[in-house]
Amino acid sequence: MSLAALSTARHEALIEFAALGQADHLPLGCYVWPTETFRWSGVLFIHQGYYRGAVLHLTLAIPSSYPSKAPSVTFESPVFHPLIDPVSGNMRLDWRFPTWRPREDCIWNVLHAMKAAFKRKALDQLREAMCANVEAYHTYREQTALFAHLASQTANLSTSSSTLYASPPSRLEDAQPSPIRFRRLDEEEEKGLKAEVRTLGEAKGVKLKPAADLSA
Repeated sequence: MSLAALSTARHEALIEFAALGQADHLPLGCYVWPTETFRWSGVLFIHQGYYRGAVLHLTLAIPSSYPSKAPSVTFESPVFHPLIDPVSGNMRLDWRFPTWRPREDCIWNVLHAMKAAFKRKALDQLREAMCANVEAYHTYREQTALFAHLASQTANLSTSSSTLYASPPSRLEDAQPSPIRFRRLDEEEEKGLKAEVRTLGEAKGVKLKPAADLSA
């Protein structure tokens, strides 16, 4: 690849990262940060649906030929989902982008498609040929209650202490450590955070429970 093409790809990636600050470009509950120009660490919080409560670490890999080729999304912990390969963690995106359109399809479109894939509407639209985990696909179609249980297990595993507070692993070779990490708060930090939340809430006219009841 020519230096000019590589420079173009870097420029496109950095411009798109900056654009994620615009309204509606970054999906609610999704956070990403470049560990390298072409490799971004991320985390997705899922608030509703079968995977409600899940906190999923991921890596967005941008090809050096971007925007001619699409980015890829890899989940770093096991996720039972029709579109996610159970071995590699790679999510199939061709259900949403059957043909990648450079400069029409962008990184923020990929992030929105990634989040949408966990919603019932997207799951209902999937066909077996689109899926990376055919077992998960058939479980969703034929044994919905079992699928709901396994999706809930995915969410529970993602928030277990051994997963949530561990240094996020990477399934990609030569990946830099993720800068997005979680840790337990000590008692004083927790009190300070609750007070800060209360102050911000009052400033916005939001009524909150008493500090002792915030975790209820």
